[in-house]
Amino acid sequence: MRRTPAYSPAVDSAVTRVEVQTQPDGALLVRWEIEGPPVDVDVATGESADHLDHRHEMQVAAGRTSVQLAGLGPGRTFVSVAPRGSGPAVVAADRRIPFEGISNFRDLGGYHTRSGSTVRWGLVFRADALHGLSPADLALYDRLGLRAVYDLRGDVERDERPNPVPSRPLTVVGRPAGTPPPVGPPTGQSVADGENVLRDLYVGLIDHAAAQIGELFTNLGDQGGLPAVFHCHAGKDRTGIVAALLLETLGVDRETVLDDYELTARYRLRTHQEGTYQRLLDLGMSAEAAAGVLTAPRWAMHEALDHLDDRYGGVDRYLTGRAAMSAPALARLRRVLVEGRRDASASTLATGP
Repeated sequence: MRRTPAYSPAVDSAVTRVEVQTQPDGALLVRWEIEGPPVDVDVATGESADHLDHRHEMQVAAGRTSVQLAGLGPGRTFVSVAPRGSGPAVVAADRRIPFEGISNFRDLGGYHTRSGSTVRWGLVFRADALHGLSPADLALYDRLGLRAVYDLRGDVERDERPNPVPSRPLTVVGRPAGTPPPVGPPTGQSVADGENVLRDLYVGLIDHAAAQIGELFTNLGDQGGLPAVFHCHAGKDRTGIVAALLLETLGVDRETVLDDYELTARYRLRTHQEGTYQRLLDLGMSAEAAAGVLTAPRWAMHEALDHLDDRYGGVDRYLTGRAAMSAPALARLRRVLVEGRRDASASTLATGP
């Protein structure tokens, strides 16, 4: 998708995208895209998403579109890139918050919307279970300033692995209310069979967890509702559906929504999932099917979102219909989470991809 940058009259080029990825040695790999002729750029860093508070690090010659910055110490670093001398800066950070004890705590900010706006950094996060936060992690956690933690897990999961921080239980399940969980493992022996389990789960969550999703989105938009994080066990499936619907709501294009879903495969490795894998085997699932359940198959999320469109007519009708979210609450959610949002964007967001 071609994005329309906010041009400065003083330059013919603009930075349109910045990506930051932490390397194994702690260094930051910064990549950017330029629309227009190659130009020198200024790279700066800071502890917040406000580029006006950033410290200049270096000037990079025209033609280069990446640089590596030495590790800047513990905590989170935001990077801004702007055409040399003038022109708007674009800010980004590594989506993953660098905790020691959990691997999949990610910022949903920075994504571009179809209306030319951007999801605000540092306000809403998706995560795996927080019980693994170390004492050192808790200091970094405090710096995020979170006002709400939404625990999407069930009661048994919460009792077995309680969060070390105050949390709001908001259980989401992929079956009708009051229906007991299935007895025994799903049938099937292959990796594809395991991936099909995920697809069915995602569709079931859309159909049967609508009330909880509407409640969560309403709370996020309320005054004092942010910053916030929602999480399940792995931060992939229940959390993945909620994150996908939130990004769709904010007007992020479908392919980017799917990209965000697949990021779990980068951060939550097989070594983080041995306990889950063994539990699936203990339930009688084949090794191949269990391995499939641990993946993040793009097609499964894609089909679930297609189901959202086909059955409910898109995310707006789903939220204000089955999820019982009011239109004013939906407007507030977009207003607080999207920066640079034009008045006309509401109708744009409502059209779907």
